[in-house]
Amino acid sequence: MRSEGKFYDDKNFPRGFNRSGVFTISEATLLHNYGRTMKGLSEGSLEASSEPERQFLAEIRGQLDVRSDFAKCWLKYIHKTTQKVRSYTLCVSQRNRSYCFDDDNESDIENDLDY
Repeated sequence: MRSEGKFYDDKNFPRGFNRSGVFTISEATLLHNYGRTMKGLSEGSLEASSEPERQFLAEIRGQLDVRSDFAKCWLKYIHKTTQKVRSYTLCVSQRNRSYCFDDDNESDIENDLDY
């Protein structure tokens, strides 16, 4: 696959692909070196000029099974940049103060407890 220059995504990965914790070193290198080509091919702004590029297009469109490192890496990138991130916590948000106890209520709670 040809290289169209270095690829950066400062919006989603402002510290780079290597430091994101999402991609392996080899995936980050592929994105950095061939990301512009993969993006252009997937968007249609570039025409496939070689067999690996045609295979890449067929794999990301679902016409072939995903086997190449280029297609695996690009599909992972697309998944990470388009899916909403969900986070789960065990603590209560500070905005919802109904679960927090005031100093006035603590004395009432201590009186209700049986020791």
